[in-house]
Amino acid sequence: MRIFRHIFTATLGVAMTASLSSCVNNWLDQTPADGIDAETAIQTSSDLANVRTGLYAAVKGNNTLVDYYGRLMFVYGDVRGEDIQYEFNSGSGRAQFYYYMNYSTADDFGSSSSIWQTPYVVIARANRVIEAAESGKLTDAEEAQAEIAQYTAEAKVLRAMALFDLTRVYGKPYTMDQGASLGVPIVTSPIEASEKPARNTVAECYAAIEKDLNEAISSGALMTQNDEDSKGYINVWAAKALQVRVYMTKGDWNNALAVAEDIINNAPYSLWNTSEYASAWSEGSASHAKEILFELVIDDTTDWTDREGIAYLYSDVAGVGYGDVVVTKAFSDMLTSDPQDVRNNILLEPLDPESVYAGNKVYINKMPAVAGDPRYADVPVLRLSEVYLSAAEAAFQAGDLNKAASLLNDIISNRTTDASKQVTAANVTLDRIYTERRKELVGEGQRYFDAMRRGETIVRYTSDADKGWHDVLTEEAKSFDRNSKKALPLIPASEMNANPNMVQNPAY
Repeated sequence: MRIFRHIFTATLGVAMTASLSSCVNNWLDQTPADGIDAETAIQTSSDLANVRTGLYAAVKGNNTLVDYYGRLMFVYGDVRGEDIQYEFNSGSGRAQFYYYMNYSTADDFGSSSSIWQTPYVVIARANRVIEAAESGKLTDAEEAQAEIAQYTAEAKVLRAMALFDLTRVYGKPYTMDQGASLGVPIVTSPIEASEKPARNTVAECYAAIEKDLNEAISSGALMTQNDEDSKGYINVWAAKALQVRVYMTKGDWNNALAVAEDIINNAPYSLWNTSEYASAWSEGSASHAKEILFELVIDDTTDWTDREGIAYLYSDVAGVGYGDVVVTKAFSDMLTSDPQDVRNNILLEPLDPESVYAGNKVYINKMPAVAGDPRYADVPVLRLSEVYLSAAEAAFQAGDLNKAASLLNDIISNRTTDASKQVTAANVTLDRIYTERRKELVGEGQRYFDAMRRGETIVRYTSDADKGWHDVLTEEAKSFDRNSKKALPLIPASEMNANPNMVQNPAY
């Protein structure tokens, strides 16, 4: 079954006015049981709110749909880098695919290993929200104008996010050829199952992404507060943080810096300080909401990813969790080189004192267990720290070294009590900014994308001397850059087989 048929039928199901839980399971690929036409299923703002619920549920995933922020977006963005590796000694296998990079033309990328199906479900549901809201046919359009506008703006941001993520996974980095190469199909309206869209260019994808973000932000409809009512939903600051990420990926330093400084100067958020950092990751912490611009909220068993989610994959706490990924020896050495860096405290030692890690702290605890169970952990997606680091990098690239140093010091002074680690305009470098970014965002799915947009070489190890606790890897998995044939994954074989207009990525 092609993904675009998934999209079409998913939007039919989610449009139903019947009660929907925030978890999506069996009805993803089902048409409405009572046959109600999609065109008449959304008639009021209340109906639209139900579709909005399904939209966020798709971003979050469930125990069978983990090919987006449920799990795989984090795995792809980190395990393909050099700071996190698959725990091959006792891992469950859920993080090994992109670590070993042994895929070939024979692989049929299913939902367990490819970021494809669920992002397009997100796009389909966003399209349904936008179409219904802008149709002028909602019976309470005048009375519920503010709510409808808000839902529309949120849908545009999430549609932009899904297209952005798909484009940076399956398309070459924009900075390689200014977007001339192929990205992914752009879908901006509900489509029929018979349609077979072709891939758009990366530049066309970015134009669509920026259009959605600009329209959502300029509408003035997005929430601006940071409170319980906005938790788990896109607000204007999260939209702008995503916009910064998009500009950084394009190498658009001036726009990235301008939007980042807007967030830093005007948003109701602040950086965690050194005394808050380690505990602030726990959702029950009084400091938790200070820095997190957008997170996926897990309330109970109706909206979790169960044992298939990223939090369970990371966890090795009290024997609960798969513990499928660990930081690499090289990353551990980099972080522990400053014993006063509080980021050391988000890593945990293995339960087994006889493990190969010899007492090193290797498990990432950024999604701490709730009441002993990591399945209830909220999942951070956008944080203020990333905005500061992007601003520092953009300022440096734009030639303002004083501003770059000041912004980077805002991070450093809130992460280590060693004042000698701070920088000046005379000694700040891109490498130092990159190092702080790696330390800060480890486990948040960003490292691989950062390396690709900058044209860096990923070096896991070069010889037994610097192998650390890596498994034996092929030469092309040990070290590679964005010119490698493995830099781009395959379009899923099921999509290729069903869609004659789809073009596969080269070098396979």
